[in-house]
Amino acid sequence: MKPTLPVQLNFMQKAKNGFEIQGKWPLKQLKRLNDVLMSDQGDVEVELKFDKAGHIPFIKGHIQAELQLKCQRCLKAVAYPVDSDFKLGLVLNEEQMDRLPDEFEPYLVEDDINYIADILEDELLLAMPLVAVHDFDCSDYVNEHTAGQEDEVKPEDAKKNPFAALKDLLK
Repeated sequence: MKPTLPVQLNFMQKAKNGFEIQGKWPLKQLKRLNDVLMSDQGDVEVELKFDKAGHIPFIKGHIQAELQLKCQRCLKAVAYPVDSDFKLGLVLNEEQMDRLPDEFEPYLVEDDINYIADILEDELLLAMPLVAVHDFDCSDYVNEHTAGQEDEVKPEDAKKNPFAALKDLLK
């Protein structure tokens, strides 16, 4: 069983000295991510390596998780596995960000205390699909559970002019 990760680290110091850590992080503690999940149960498995490439401090990471998203066809939970690698160049300002080689995604470090949860949330949100749907055709489920629920339009309602009341006001 992997240990729970620390809440905060000094990313720049860890990169300067070289540091590796692995562990897990509970999904329920990722507040921004929970807004789009159907369930906050489970953990994110994380491996982080802090190091320097020349003068550039960086974090190389790998995350794995199974997210429960809402299927946009049937509105039921759909499991979405995430298995993602990332390489973040640690920068202190926009000038450093502009000079960062293409192999790195910029990560702005503003303080000595940095939160691991921020990186995890960012990477998981970036890994999510634009539209979550089941791999199988769940339209049968939708048709089965919405049959008879359609609002029936009566012929006399369809012929009513919504602006008829305005005509009476002009008189």
